[in-house]
Amino acid sequence: MKKNQGPSGFLNINKPRGLTSYDVVRHAKKALKTKKIGHAGNLDPDATGVLVLGVGTATRFLSLVMDLPKEYIAEIQLGVLTDTLDAVGQVLDRKPVPPLSREQVEAVLQQFKGEIEQIPPSFSAIKIEGKRLYELAREGILVTPKPKRVTIYAIELLEMEPDRLKIRVYASKGTYVRSLARDIGLKLGTYGIVHSLVRTRVGHFRLEDSVDLDQDLAQHLIPTDKGLSHLPQVYLRDVAVRHFIRGSRVSTSGIVRRSGYIRSFQLVRVYDEEERFLGVGVLKWEGLYPKRLLPVDA
Repeated sequence: MKKNQGPSGFLNINKPRGLTSYDVVRHAKKALKTKKIGHAGNLDPDATGVLVLGVGTATRFLSLVMDLPKEYIAEIQLGVLTDTLDAVGQVLDRKPVPPLSREQVEAVLQQFKGEIEQIPPSFSAIKIEGKRLYELAREGILVTPKPKRVTIYAIELLEMEPDRLKIRVYASKGTYVRSLARDIGLKLGTYGIVHSLVRTRVGHFRLEDSVDLDQDLAQHLIPTDKGLSHLPQVYLRDVAVRHFIRGSRVSTSGIVRRSGYIRSFQLVRVYDEEERFLGVGVLKWEGLYPKRLLPVDA
């Protein structure tokens, strides 16, 4: 294999407030002098925290990071409704906040745990007929999106004031915390919007390990396979390697070793015997099927 040209890997960026996710991508492209960068899940401009970027050949694997669950810490302002469901939007209405006990709030939060149906905000990156909802909203067209099924794995009340809650949420891909704030407010007999939002984790990418945009990004690139460390590993014999990188199925006899227990239809990181990363495959009972491959010149 030839040596790959240009930077490649993942970046765990601490997105500052006021920048869009694409602003961060644009900054990284300039800093790393490359055009091939994408992100693994949009973060609202007013939100901060973990934004995972894929650089170079790592962009091929961004969807595998995008699918990971995410953790947020959100401050919810009660008693107010805005068009964007956050503090930067236009106020549409206000409503008194009833007296609330911690037990009442915690009981309501637990109603959202598990698989729920959620209506995304009208100001969001969801596309309808080729246009994102926030673009339509800026034109004065507020579209109510179709409900989506998402999963809240954990939700916890951290702090509370008479008109404000601070919560931690661990949720599946596609969960909108702004919609969650709205729905929590309604369950409490008032309105709710996100006052501030920090994404503290995307899978194994944690806020405490993130880097700021003014740091040397090239020095903080995470090797592509390490960025996929949530996937178990499989190692192939030389003959099997040639089949795998050509996109062909590899029989189980071509596997030298594997890490831990791997269930059928599990995505796995695939290596040769010299521990060089080849790509991601799907392990089935009859063999290993390529899913995402590094280019042959990588």
